Amino acid sequence: MSNLHAKLVYVRIDNRIECIEFDANTSTEDLKETLRSAAEANHTDILKLYNHKGNLVAINTSLPVNISSEPYRLQVIVKNIVDYNNELKDLIDRIENLEIQLNSLSSQRVEDLYSKVKNLCSKLENIDHLSFIGLFKDTRLYTLGNFKNTKNETKNEKIQNVYEKFKSYSMVRVDDETRQFLRSPNFDNWKFEDAELLVLLQQIFIDLELITKFSIKMETLQSYLFDIYSNYNDVPYHNFRHAFVVTQMMYSLIWSIKLFDLVEPLEILALIVSALSHDLDHDGFNNTFQINAKTHLAMIYSDKSPLEMYHCAVAFHILNKPESNILSGLDKESFKIFREYVIQIILATDMASHNQIMIDFQKTLEEFDFKNREHIKKLMIILMKLSDISNECRPIDVSNVWADCLMTEFFNQGDHEKLNGLPVTPMMDRDSGITKSKSQIGFINFVLLPLAQSLAKLFPVLKHVLIEPIKKSLEYYRNLEKEPQAQN
Repeated sequence: MSNLHAKLVYVRIDNRIECIEFDANTSTEDLKETLRSAAEANHTDILKLYNHKGNLVAINTSLPVNISSEPYRLQVIVKNIVDYNNELKDLIDRIENLEIQLNSLSSQRVEDLYSKVKNLCSKLENIDHLSFIGLFKDTRLYTLGNFKNTKNETKNEKIQNVYEKFKSYSMVRVDDETRQFLRSPNFDNWKFEDAELLVLLQQIFIDLELITKFSIKMETLQSYLFDIYSNYNDVPYHNFRHAFVVTQMMYSLIWSIKLFDLVEPLEILALIVSALSHDLDHDGFNNTFQINAKTHLAMIYSDKSPLEMYHCAVAFHILNKPESNILSGLDKESFKIFREYVIQIILATDMASHNQIMIDFQKTLEEFDFKNREHIKKLMIILMKLSDISNECRPIDVSNVWADCLMTEFFNQGDHEKLNGLPVTPMMDRDSGITKSKSQIGFINFVLLPLAQSLAKLFPVLKHVLIEPIKKSLEYYRNLEKEPQAQN
């Protein structure tokens, strides 16, 4: 796995020193491109690299590691000015050709274009909530029965690249230190690339003995995990990395409370699959937006938890594929129970049902029985809800990045709502004065902390695992709120 075997070299570029990271899977061209980017050099410029003794060295992945006090020195040789003159001449010719094409447009065509622009301006000016001008790509590309969004060539190339790395990395044994780190709520996802996260998810199935208990073939598991990865979108927050950290926190909680000694393996499998699947194909807009915008999802699910309903559908669409069916070893009754678990767990992640779920769980706590299936189901739902919103249980340098991602996605929705003349969802209006610290203080006080405290009544060990880190995060944001210069 590249992150675990990376090489670091220090390179002086002009008056600054850059740290360059690469591994055995990095090609020489990729390394040169990284250096070129760091130097802001043109792709036709010549790169020369010297060691600290002043000797010219070859640029390839065999470069010896060095220390910051003895960096390599990168020299950029700009190509001949004649080349730039040729490019400039070519550009001028293209512009002149474009002018000829524009001049050939009929007057009627120009009038039609002018009319469309004028109508668009009128529409924008009449939107009550509009406080800016912006253009957005409509990501709501759903078709009934077709669960994959259209992906462009760049996305396909990225997915293929991750797949190839995943297959390569999966042959490497995950070391014991990383496996222990994976069981900790302090796990830092930002230190790993996507392909490595897939390998770690594979390791979760191995260490929970799900592969042996449910006779899952390794190639089937890998196909399943890659399908999960492929069905998450590149949105700021509800993406594959979010699905990973939710699953990792679920895994951490399972180990913290030794849940595998209290429930059946089928329930452990349902928890892991639910965590992996709970936001599949999320488009970055919440249920309020879906309903107000009358999206296809809101229509086919009758405004009832449209996103969560859709995530469940995508989850079982993947599991229904023969090459990704990790449930093939289940009998009909076990599959029925498993499906019921996953659907109820994922639907419970809709925050609209949060208060009622909390009330029901509080009542159940008074007489909780691990032999009662309904009690177990309520516990599984609480574990999922906590894992889903658990960023502030992690160290500040990990959770802070997630808070930024969430605010970005929130403000994107608020902007989209304004542009479409929809009511702006509370907490998502960038012009309202809401800050990251205000948002997190309210969320921790009224949602996360009470949820964690309820679970800790049943499992006192979680007071140390969850409650203390959450209170540290709360204190951090309270201090941040007192410092105006630190606000977003």
